[in-house]
Amino acid sequence: MHMSRQPTGTPNIPRCRLSGAAGAHSLLLLGLLLSGLLLSGTQARSADTGWRDPEFARIPFDKWPSESKSQIHWTVTIRPADLSTHQRLILRVTLRVDGKDVYKRRGNRELLALIQYRDAAGNVWQNHKSIDLANLRPAVQSQYLDTTFYAFVLPGDYTVKAAVCDSSTLEHSVTVRKVHVDPLKTDPLAGSWTGLPNVDLVPPTVDPPEVWFLPDVTTRLNLHVPTKKPVHIHVLLNTTPSQRAAGSVTAMRANMSLLIPALKIFSAVDLPNGSLDAELLDLTHRRVTFEQKNVHELDWPSIQKFFAGNRPGIIDAATLQGQWKMRKFFWDEVSRKLEPGTDGAVPVVIVLSGPAFMEDQEPVEPSNSQGEAQRRLFYIRYRAQQQPGRGNGRANIFGGTMMGRGSARMQPMMPPPDPDYIPPMPVDDLEHTVEPLNARLFDAASTQQFRRVLAAILEQISRM
Repeated sequence: MHMSRQPTGTPNIPRCRLSGAAGAHSLLLLGLLLSGLLLSGTQARSADTGWRDPEFARIPFDKWPSESKSQIHWTVTIRPADLSTHQRLILRVTLRVDGKDVYKRRGNRELLALIQYRDAAGNVWQNHKSIDLANLRPAVQSQYLDTTFYAFVLPGDYTVKAAVCDSSTLEHSVTVRKVHVDPLKTDPLAGSWTGLPNVDLVPPTVDPPEVWFLPDVTTRLNLHVPTKKPVHIHVLLNTTPSQRAAGSVTAMRANMSLLIPALKIFSAVDLPNGSLDAELLDLTHRRVTFEQKNVHELDWPSIQKFFAGNRPGIIDAATLQGQWKMRKFFWDEVSRKLEPGTDGAVPVVIVLSGPAFMEDQEPVEPSNSQGEAQRRLFYIRYRAQQQPGRGNGRANIFGGTMMGRGSARMQPMMPPPDPDYIPPMPVDDLEHTVEPLNARLFDAASTQQFRRVLAAILEQISRM
């Protein structure tokens, strides 16, 4: 439905979001609306044969014809599915309701946003969000209420039925769209989605660190890696931003929005002749903040505790004095993991890091190499790629780019960035550190590039 006022503001992230002229009231009103956001915990998991949301039994959703007259002013946008940081195709459906219509419905009632996905076999997945309309302020009339539903999907054809409904009057608007999800043109990890449901509902996780890990999404990629020799893989994740951005929460979160999904993916690797350990490294304080041996499923609550207590920029005097030893600490951790164990397994170290530029570091003296055949070291620098001509973007945990607030002036259309192009960046300090250890160095600036890196590393491990 055509809206009379041009929408402005920030495109959506996984939460309800307001946009419009009354910017001074946006945060307050956003908090109010988010307080009414509901999703049953059991709804987060999708079964192979679908999921029926109990909320749909309260309303005649199936009886609402698609050609019925819209009773609530809204628009619906379905973006083409693309590759997320979790290496799954993600489908975004955004429902935008006119603030004037929302405000006139204020009172002891709810605005229901509903969505239903139907695959070609007739299986149905349903989800809803509920927004309390009890305490709306007049500022909402000059804004829009955006609600985005997220779902991981497999390539195929789907029917998406979306609706908004006044819980008191049952006034509603509904639309039905046909959606085709294309497979990846060239997939280096063909078969990694085998066994996954056609639709996997993504809960409305709002804040980090949960939004990085998506703990309620428990389905796993099919990454089977057989090896001739026994292998022992150590995945080391650097949680420390570049020293020039060490006090920045934004820099840390930008890195983790890419690296935590990558850690979750590696933890799902099936090693019939091996094992996998995981660690988080805090280079600033020169400590291992999380360690899990023989990972079958990551201990997310323990990882979460670290990020809950991590405060970038808050450094005591003793830590500050020892910052020149960060590179040496990293060297010691990597070297120790490359030492062969008593079980005869080939040590494999995979380092996940954002760009790491440090200053005034203690020089590291390379030790004698024990031979490339006896170990493997992979360094993955995974970083967000800013899209040219589109302002100051930041990495979206679900893939793509989220644009910051700024001028409402229309920007010229730009061609999509080439996924094979990596903007040049100087070799960072951690790369310099691992080069003497015969490290394989990888640079990824998009989810597509990381998929190729992941495939290359797993293929090299499988040849052991």
